[in-house]
Amino acid sequence: MQEKTEWKITPGSPLRMGAFPWRDGYNFAVEVPEGAVAALYLYRSGEQRPSLTVPLPEKDRTGQVSAVRVCPLEPGEWEYRYKIDGRWQEDPWALEISGRRQFGRRDREAARCRLIRQPEMETRPLAIPYEDSVIYKTHVRGFTEQSASKVKDRGTFRGLEEKIPYLKSLGITTLLLMPVCEFQELPAPAGKKKTAGTAERAEIERINYWGYEKALYLAPKAAYSATGRPAEEFAHLVDALHRAGIECMLEFYFDRTAGVRSVLDILAYWLTTYRVDGFHLLGEGAWAEAAAGEPLFRKTKLLYLGFSEEARGSGKIPSCRTLGEYNLSYEETMRRFLKGDGGCLGQAAWLLRRNSDTMAYINFFADHDGFTMADMVSYEQKHNEANGEENQDGCNTNYTWNCGTEGPSRKYAVRRLRLRLLRNAFLILLTSQGTPMIYGGDEFLNSQGGNNNAWCQDNEVGWINWKKQAAGEQMTAFVKRALAFRMAHPVLHRSGAVRETDYKNLGLPEMSYHSQRAWVADLENGSRRLGILYCGGYASHADGRPDDTVYILYNMHWEPHAFALPDLPEGTRWYAAADTGTEEGFFESGKERAVEPDDEKRIMVEPRSVMILVGKQE
Repeated sequence: MQEKTEWKITPGSPLRMGAFPWRDGYNFAVEVPEGAVAALYLYRSGEQRPSLTVPLPEKDRTGQVSAVRVCPLEPGEWEYRYKIDGRWQEDPWALEISGRRQFGRRDREAARCRLIRQPEMETRPLAIPYEDSVIYKTHVRGFTEQSASKVKDRGTFRGLEEKIPYLKSLGITTLLLMPVCEFQELPAPAGKKKTAGTAERAEIERINYWGYEKALYLAPKAAYSATGRPAEEFAHLVDALHRAGIECMLEFYFDRTAGVRSVLDILAYWLTTYRVDGFHLLGEGAWAEAAAGEPLFRKTKLLYLGFSEEARGSGKIPSCRTLGEYNLSYEETMRRFLKGDGGCLGQAAWLLRRNSDTMAYINFFADHDGFTMADMVSYEQKHNEANGEENQDGCNTNYTWNCGTEGPSRKYAVRRLRLRLLRNAFLILLTSQGTPMIYGGDEFLNSQGGNNNAWCQDNEVGWINWKKQAAGEQMTAFVKRALAFRMAHPVLHRSGAVRETDYKNLGLPEMSYHSQRAWVADLENGSRRLGILYCGGYASHADGRPDDTVYILYNMHWEPHAFALPDLPEGTRWYAAADTGTEEGFFESGKERAVEPDDEKRIMVEPRSVMILVGKQE
C-alpha cells in the first residue's frame, strides 16, 4: 500500500539526542561518524517496509550530529531505525525496542526503535530511610523463569509483579533489580579461542545473562516483556511495588567511556519517567558522587563502592541520607567470622555496629557475583566448568567452608551444621547496624551448584529454584521472623552512628561490647565470640515508647562459651528471643524463654550459634 502521508521534513535540533516530540512530529538526533553515509527509516508499527526514508547528509550535520524534524508522527504508531555506512543501527537513546522478544536470540538486523507515549505513573518514590530498609536483589528473568515459580508470565516484569505478595510476606522493603535496560545478550559472533597449552578451538557462544555491558540505557528490556510493551509493563510493575510499600531500585553498568552528563541524563529519565527509588551504579566513574550533588537526586538512594569525603558531606548531617556504600569488606569479613577464622573478630565487631550520620552502609553475605549463601556453606572450590573457561573465571578467594563435604551431602550432621551456619549468617546480617541486602533465593537455600560466576547461565544454574524442600521452607520462615524482629526493634537499625557512652544517663551506654566478662570485649586473635548490647532507651518506637534492651551473643567457635549477663534495671530480666543452637531458631513473640544464669551471672552459648536476649519487665 502506497504511503499517502504529506510529510514535512525540516532541520532539527542537535542539542538533545534521541527522538523526542516536537509539535505534531518528532525531532531525531543521532551521532554519525565523520564521512559516513546515514539515513533515518520510519515504519508504521507492524509493517515490514519503511514508509519514509530521510537522508542525513554530512553537510547538514553539527559536528558529528545529524538532526531532523519529521511531521506528522504519532507516538504508539511509528517505529524507526538508522542505516549508517550500510549497517542498521538502533538509536542509543531509544525509549523502547520492538522485536527482541526472545531472550538469547541473535538478531540479524538491528531492532526497531518505537515512538511511545510516556507512561502515566500513579505513584511516587517511597523515600524509605536506609535505616528502615531491607534490600532484596534479583534478576528479572531468573527470578521467575523456572516453571516451579508458578507464575503465568515467567521471566518477565509481569511475572515479577505476580511475586509481590511473596516479597511483601517476607518483610523486605526495597527490590533491587539487575540491569533491566535493553542490552544485547549475544553482542558478538562466536569466533576462535586459543588457551595457553591447548589447541585452537571454537569459542562457545555464551549468553550475557546478567546484562552488565553497554546498552540502550533508556529502554526497558523487550525480552522481559510479556506483552511486547516493555515500558508500559515496567511502569505497571513499579506502581504495583509502590502500592505494596516496596521500593524499586535499578542497577546500571557504565564503562569508563561514559560521560558524567550522559549518565545523569539516563538516571534522571528513569527517576522522572518511572518514579524509581534509587540506583546502584557499577563501573569505574564518579557518577554517584555527581548525582549526589544534583538537587534532582537529593531524596534518591545512590549506591556505589565508595565515596570521597567531599561527597559524604565532610561530617555535615544531611536531612536525608542518599549515599549508600556497597560494603564489600562486610561480605569478606563476615564470611570469615561465620566459619570461625581467627584474627577477624576485631573487624567483625566494628562492622556489626558500623553506621554513619551522613551515609549508609549496605551489608550482605552474597551478591550476584560469587557463591549464594547456601553454596557458601557447601563448597570451598568454585565449579564454573559450564562457563566454558576451563574453570579459570570467577573469584578464587571466597572465604567459604563446605562443612567437611564438597557439594550436596547425605550426612545428617553436615546438613544440620550447614543450616545452623545459615541461620547464624542471617542473624549476623539482620542484627548489624547498616542496611541489609538479601540476594534473591538465599532465604530458601537456592544453589548454583558451586558456580560463583553464573553470568552466562541462562538455565537452571542461573535461575532461582522455587522447588523448595522442607529445609528451604524452614529457612524462609526463620528469615521472616528475623526480619520481623529487626523491624520491631529500632535499636537494631539506627539512623546514624552508635556510641559506647551513656550520654543520656540511662544507666547503660547506647552500645557496649561483652564477652565472658561484662563490659569487656575479648578481641584477641584467637577469640571467636562477641557480645553486643544495645540499650533500648536510646531508640523509640513510632508511638514514642522506648525500645527493649537487646543483647546479641555471637559464638562462632566450635566449642561452647559462657557470656556474662550485664545487670538490668530492677524489675527487668533477660529472655531468649532466638537461639540458632536450637531447631526452632526463633521463639514466638510472647513465648520467649526466661534466661537462668549461673552463679557467676553467665549464660552458656552453644558452639557455632547466635543467641538474642531481650530485656523485658517480669
